[in-house]
Amino acid sequence: MKTNSKWMKWLCAALAVAVVGVGGWTIANQNTAASAESVLLQNAASTADMLESPFKAAYEKASQSVVGIEISTGTSVANGRISSLTAFVGSGVVVSDDSYVVTNNHVIEDADSIFIIVGEEEYPAELVATDADSDVAVLLCKDLDVPAATLGDSDQLSVGDWALVIGNPLGEAFSNTLTVGVVSGLGRDVSSVGADTDVTNFIQTNAEINSGNSGGGLFNINGELVGITSMKLSNNGYFGSAAIEGIGFAIPINTVKDVADDLIEFGERQYPRIGVTVRDIESNSDEPTEEVLPRSIWVVEVEKDSPAEEAGIEANDLIVEADGERVYTSSELQDVIRGHADGETVSITVYRIPNLTQIRADEDIPEGEYLTFDVEVSVD
Repeated sequence: MKTNSKWMKWLCAALAVAVVGVGGWTIANQNTAASAESVLLQNAASTADMLESPFKAAYEKASQSVVGIEISTGTSVANGRISSLTAFVGSGVVVSDDSYVVTNNHVIEDADSIFIIVGEEEYPAELVATDADSDVAVLLCKDLDVPAATLGDSDQLSVGDWALVIGNPLGEAFSNTLTVGVVSGLGRDVSSVGADTDVTNFIQTNAEINSGNSGGGLFNINGELVGITSMKLSNNGYFGSAAIEGIGFAIPINTVKDVADDLIEFGERQYPRIGVTVRDIESNSDEPTEEVLPRSIWVVEVEKDSPAEEAGIEANDLIVEADGERVYTSSELQDVIRGHADGETVSITVYRIPNLTQIRADEDIPEGEYLTFDVEVSVD
């Protein structure tokens, strides 16, 4: 039988198109599957990155500069042996390449000798100087080979920032422990709860601070040192008192740096002052009345030849403002004065009542006058 050549050509062409079409469909599906698999892998990698702890890098950077502190406080005699009384008491942070270590005054107080603990190694340290008011102490350990912490800027902190505490809670067994929280508050004054310090600008955090953490580091999410951990508030809620959890405090690193620089250079804290002895006056009125004095700061004594005397401030003046801001307590006044460098002036406004201490309790308080003085700040 004769085959129609035109018909055969059309059939072959159709089969060729069909084959190409099927092959093309298969290749397209293979490409789609590969593309989907690639997207899944990328998503998985992205998810893994998201799940990576943001604290790991900060801890790896910061923890290298945190050390333990052990002190000796005397000797004991037992079983025919004389031995030193030693205790692993707290933490410290290396803050310079020449191995200066910052810790708390209360950590090394009453120590006969001090040792820096790094891992299983122990190094003798020298006490450079200490300041009880700020609870800051500086040690020098020349044999120490530990990287210094990167110092941050505590003035840039905000409530809600991540807060990482690294130290040695309960001693050597739990060295370089990390606890994490946030900055819970700034500028905290804890004198009202019996803290023995003049620091009135503590950083508050809910990152756990335990015994042995004192003198350790408070770090930000970048691993920068922003504070030195100092204390916590704690009770168990017995006897009707409120239970306290998650309230710890650190000294801002900007304050620590100023104190440490003075301790290293002068051997003591160089406090700006104006030369007055003061006492807080509690009152139910911010303004003077015939019945009560205003809530203010009573100048009990003015030192002879002091900046305050030279400016014109007198004993029995009532300080009500410093640098144009209302002040109510000696701590607030102190903060303003200490914010000035040697030779700068601070504006002090007083309320002066003639013969203040001679007014009898049953007499009306006479009207006084407000006076403002520019007082030069001095650093002794």
